[in-house]
Amino acid sequence: MEAYDAIPYNAALMTDRGVIVSINSDDAEEARHLNQEAAKSMKYGGLSANDALKLVTLNPAIQLGIDNRVGSIEVGKDADLAIFNHDPLSVYAVVQKTLIDGQIYFDRQRDIDARPALEKEKQDLLAKEKKAAEEKKAEGKSESKPEKKPDAKKKQPPTSQSNVGNVAGGGL
Repeated sequence: MEAYDAIPYNAALMTDRGVIVSINSDDAEEARHLNQEAAKSMKYGGLSANDALKLVTLNPAIQLGIDNRVGSIEVGKDADLAIFNHDPLSVYAVVQKTLIDGQIYFDRQRDIDARPALEKEKQDLLAKEKKAAEEKKAEGKSESKPEKKPDAKKKQPPTSQSNVGNVAGGGL
Protein backbone atom coordinates (compact mmCIF):
# COMPACT_ATOMS: atom_id res chain seq x y z
CA MET A 1 0.00 0.00 0.00
CA GLU A 2 2.83 2.39 0.84
CA ALA A 3 4.11 2.07 -2.74
CA TYR A 4 0.75 2.97 -4.30
CA ASP A 5 1.61 6.66 -4.62
CA ALA A 6 5.33 6.12 -5.15
CA ILE A 7 7.09 7.82 -8.02
CA PRO A 8 10.23 6.56 -9.77
CA TYR A 9 11.93 9.93 -9.16
CA ASN A 10 11.67 9.67 -5.38
CA ALA A 11 15.11 8.20 -4.57
CA ALA A 12 16.86 10.69 -6.84
CA LEU A 13 14.90 13.68 -5.52
CA MET A 14 15.74 12.84 -1.92
CA THR A 15 19.40 12.08 -2.76
CA ASP A 16 19.71 15.46 -4.51
CA ARG A 17 18.47 17.11 -1.30
CA GLY A 18 21.08 15.36 0.87
CA VAL A 19 18.97 12.52 2.29
CA ILE A 20 20.73 9.17 2.71
CA VAL A 21 18.42 6.97 0.67
CA SER A 22 18.34 3.20 0.36
CA ILE A 23 16.20 0.89 -1.69
CA ASN A 24 14.88 -2.20 0.00
CA SER A 25 11.92 -4.52 -0.14
CA ASP A 26 10.00 -6.85 2.13
CA ASP A 27 9.02 -8.91 -0.92
CA ALA A 28 11.34 -11.87 -1.57
CA GLU A 29 11.07 -11.59 -5.35
CA GLU A 30 11.64 -7.84 -5.39
CA ALA A 31 14.64 -8.19 -3.07
CA ARG A 32 16.30 -10.42 -5.67
CA HIS A 33 16.73 -7.53 -8.05
CA LEU A 34 17.19 -4.40 -5.96
CA ASN A 35 20.12 -3.57 -8.23
CA GLN A 36 17.65 -3.03 -11.06
CA GLU A 37 15.42 -0.92 -8.82
CA ALA A 38 18.46 1.24 -8.04
CA ALA A 39 19.19 1.54 -11.76
CA LYS A 40 15.74 3.06 -12.28
CA SER A 41 16.93 6.07 -10.27
CA MET A 42 19.46 6.69 -13.04
CA LYS A 43 16.83 6.55 -15.76
CA TYR A 44 14.05 8.43 -13.98
CA GLY A 45 16.03 10.67 -11.65
CA GLY A 46 19.34 11.23 -13.38
CA LEU A 47 21.51 9.79 -10.60
CA SER A 48 25.05 8.76 -11.47
CA ALA A 49 25.90 5.05 -11.54
CA ASN A 50 27.90 5.47 -8.31
CA ASP A 51 25.03 7.18 -6.49
CA ALA A 52 22.57 4.56 -7.76
CA LEU A 53 24.82 1.74 -6.56
CA LYS A 54 25.08 3.38 -3.13
CA LEU A 55 21.29 3.00 -2.82
CA VAL A 56 21.80 -0.76 -2.35
CA THR A 57 25.28 -0.89 -0.83
CA LEU A 58 26.76 1.89 1.29
CA ASN A 59 23.60 3.88 2.10
CA PRO A 60 21.73 0.99 3.79
CA ALA A 61 24.89 0.22 5.78
CA ILE A 62 25.07 3.86 6.92
CA GLN A 63 21.40 3.80 7.92
CA LEU A 64 21.93 0.61 9.92
CA GLY A 65 25.08 1.98 11.54
CA ILE A 66 27.29 -0.81 10.20
CA ASP A 67 29.09 1.10 7.46
CA ASN A 68 32.35 0.61 9.36
CA ARG A 69 32.04 -3.12 8.49
CA VAL A 70 30.09 -3.36 5.22
CA GLY A 71 28.68 -1.33 2.34
CA SER A 72 31.86 -0.60 0.42
CA ILE A 73 35.06 -2.35 -0.58
CA GLU A 74 37.76 -1.12 1.77
CA VAL A 75 40.65 -2.67 3.69
CA GLY A 76 39.49 -3.81 7.10
CA LYS A 77 35.82 -4.28 6.17
CA ASP A 78 34.04 -7.62 5.93
CA ALA A 79 34.53 -9.20 2.52
CA ASP A 80 30.84 -9.53 1.67
CA LEU A 81 30.70 -9.28 -2.11
CA ALA A 82 28.54 -10.21 -5.05
CA ILE A 83 30.45 -10.56 -8.31
CA PHE A 84 28.38 -10.02 -11.46
CA ASN A 85 29.08 -10.88 -15.09
CA HIS A 86 27.95 -7.38 -16.21
CA ASP A 87 27.47 -3.97 -14.67
CA PRO A 88 25.52 -4.67 -11.44
CA LEU A 89 22.93 -2.08 -12.44
CA SER A 90 22.17 -3.86 -15.72
CA VAL A 91 19.10 -6.03 -16.21
CA TYR A 92 21.47 -8.55 -17.82
CA ALA A 93 23.68 -8.82 -14.74
CA VAL A 94 23.81 -12.30 -13.18
CA VAL A 95 25.63 -13.04 -9.95
CA GLN A 96 28.63 -15.28 -10.61
CA LYS A 97 29.97 -15.55 -7.07
CA THR A 98 28.92 -14.49 -3.61
CA LEU A 99 31.47 -14.11 -0.82
CA ILE A 100 30.59 -13.63 2.84
CA ASP A 101 33.40 -12.90 5.26
CA GLY A 102 35.81 -13.80 2.48
CA GLN A 103 34.34 -17.31 2.01
CA ILE A 104 32.66 -18.35 -1.26
CA TYR A 105 29.02 -19.16 -0.50
CA PHE A 106 27.83 -19.31 -4.11
CA ASP A 107 29.70 -20.03 -7.31
CA ARG A 108 27.52 -20.08 -10.42
CA GLN A 109 29.85 -22.33 -12.43
CA ARG A 110 30.10 -24.83 -9.57
CA ASP A 111 26.29 -24.71 -9.26
CA ILE A 112 25.84 -25.37 -12.98
CA ASP A 113 28.36 -28.23 -12.88
CA ALA A 114 26.55 -29.84 -9.91
CA ARG A 115 23.07 -29.75 -11.49
CA PRO A 116 23.30 -33.11 -13.38
CA ALA A 117 24.36 -34.95 -10.20
CA LEU A 118 21.54 -33.30 -8.22
CA GLU A 119 19.02 -34.20 -10.92
CA LYS A 120 20.24 -37.83 -10.88
CA GLU A 121 19.94 -37.93 -7.08
CA LYS A 122 16.41 -36.52 -7.34
CA GLN A 123 15.38 -39.12 -9.93
CA ASP A 124 16.92 -41.95 -7.85
CA LEU A 125 14.99 -40.82 -4.76
CA LEU A 126 11.75 -40.55 -6.72
CA ALA A 127 12.27 -44.04 -8.16
CA LYS A 128 12.98 -45.41 -4.68
CA GLU A 129 9.84 -43.76 -3.33
CA LYS A 130 7.74 -45.11 -6.22
CA LYS A 131 9.11 -48.64 -5.70
CA ALA A 132 8.33 -48.50 -1.96
CA ALA A 133 4.78 -47.33 -2.68
CA GLU A 134 4.28 -50.15 -5.20
CA GLU A 135 5.62 -52.73 -2.73
CA LYS A 136 3.30 -51.44 -0.03
CA LYS A 137 0.36 -51.57 -2.42
CA ALA A 138 1.24 -55.14 -3.49
CA GLU A 139 1.67 -56.16 0.15
CA GLY A 140 -1.81 -54.83 0.94
CA LYS A 141 -3.40 -56.80 -1.91
CA SER A 142 -1.73 -60.07 -0.88
CA GLU A 143 -3.52 -60.07 2.47
CA SER A 144 -6.70 -62.15 2.14
CA LYS A 145 -8.83 -60.41 4.72
CA PRO A 146 -8.35 -56.83 5.88
CA GLU A 147 -8.29 -56.26 9.59
CA LYS A 148 -11.44 -54.85 11.11
CA LYS A 149 -10.81 -51.55 12.81
CA PRO A 150 -12.39 -51.09 16.24
CA ASP A 151 -15.37 -48.78 16.27
CA ALA A 152 -14.16 -45.67 18.06
CA LYS A 153 -17.67 -44.20 18.24
CA LYS A 154 -19.15 -46.83 20.59
CA LYS A 155 -20.77 -45.32 23.64
CA GLN A 156 -19.09 -45.91 26.98
CA PRO A 157 -21.32 -47.04 29.83
CA PRO A 158 -22.12 -44.25 32.27
CA THR A 159 -19.79 -44.05 35.23
CA SER A 160 -21.09 -44.21 38.75
CA GLN A 161 -20.02 -41.91 41.52
CA SER A 162 -17.65 -44.55 42.84
CA ASN A 163 -15.64 -44.41 39.59
CA VAL A 164 -15.12 -40.63 39.63
CA GLY A 165 -11.44 -39.94 40.00
CA ASN A 166 -10.48 -43.45 38.96
CA VAL A 167 -8.14 -43.15 35.98
CA ALA A 168 -9.17 -46.56 34.62
CA GLY A 169 -12.85 -45.64 34.89
CA GLY A 170 -12.52 -42.53 32.76
CA GLY A 171 -12.47 -39.91 35.49
CA LEU A 172 -10.00 -37.04 35.73
